[in-house]
Amino acid sequence: MKKSKTTFTDYLSILYSWKKFFIITILLIAVITTTITYLIPEKFKASATIMISQDENNGALGNMLSNVGSLFGGSLFGQGSSSIDKMFGYLESRRIAEKVIKKFNLENYYGFSKYRHDRTLKAFKEDVNFDLTTNGFIKISMIHESPDTSAMIVNYIVAVLDSLNHKITLENATNYRKFIEKRYKENLKALNFAEQEMKRFQEKYKIFVLPDQFKASFEAVSKLESEFMIKKLKLDLLKETKGINSPEYNIALKDFNNFKNQINDIKKGKSVEGGSSLIFYPIKEMPEIYQKYFRIYRDIEIQSKLLEFLLPMYEQAKMEEQKNIPTIIEIDKAVPPELKYSPKKAFIIISVIILFLFLEIPMVLRAHYLLASEKDLNIIQNKEKKFYSWIAKTFRILTY
Repeated sequence: MKKSKTTFTDYLSILYSWKKFFIITILLIAVITTTITYLIPEKFKASATIMISQDENNGALGNMLSNVGSLFGGSLFGQGSSSIDKMFGYLESRRIAEKVIKKFNLENYYGFSKYRHDRTLKAFKEDVNFDLTTNGFIKISMIHESPDTSAMIVNYIVAVLDSLNHKITLENATNYRKFIEKRYKENLKALNFAEQEMKRFQEKYKIFVLPDQFKASFEAVSKLESEFMIKKLKLDLLKETKGINSPEYNIALKDFNNFKNQINDIKKGKSVEGGSSLIFYPIKEMPEIYQKYFRIYRDIEIQSKLLEFLLPMYEQAKMEEQKNIPTIIEIDKAVPPELKYSPKKAFIIISVIILFLFLEIPMVLRAHYLLASEKDLNIIQNKEKKFYSWIAKTFRILTY
């Protein structure tokens, strides 16, 4: 007789015959899982939202560096992303993490027996979270068994972040002020020396008025060299603030070299496009006395232009160094949460029940196959059959 094909309803019939087994085991699993979830400590999540102060992005140092970038193109410096990246760098630093761990004694809270420091640091970084919101704010969150402690940790992180950012900003402002101050004093000294040289030259040679052609060349070349020295100064600023390997510095260096080559061509009497210049009289072809006058005149013009550039930057740098205002604005202060964050008991219980159902269904189909089989079974299959027979007998399941 030909064996009929097993249908879907046949499978449902098999599962239905084991309904008592399913009901009792699921209830038992639900009770055990529920008990375990109530033994898991409840955890709470506190959050705070902060924003970077506008002054952090638009302070004196930021404005001055933006002005430096404008000489070589406005795209040299980022608009606001650098400040955001810097804040996330501070938040994820080991420095802040260790301050929090020490302040709230988290080594005892996590309770590791070996490698306490490193494992506590890792556990803390898993419980703390930093996110950038769609509005450009920074959200700081902390998970802890105590709602009060979770809020206190978040507020402490905000305070430490503001303090650290203010300290580093002040250090940068001080270093920047020292750099500008040094260049400013050098500029004053060089300008005073050039003015004294001009005075001595005029007293000695009685030259006070130049021929018009020479004068035009002097003024034009001096103006270009003044711009050249300002570009060089700004290139030095980029080197100090960005480093010689930064793309901003390399772009500025390329522009600086191009400008330098143009000045050299002009001094030789060439126009920018090539050929002879109709405006600039070659300096080397002038009488030696006028060449000497030109060098002194050029030094005075250059140092004067540099002074115009450096003085406001120096005054602004001194003001920036003295500022003592918060660098972070707290939009939402962390408060102790009332609702627990974990464990999610219902989700855990339902997930475990579904998991066991997926395990029990193939087990029941396997049990039916072995119990109904009339073939010779191997040792493993016989042991399985005895086990399933015991289950069927225990739960009074009719097998066929």
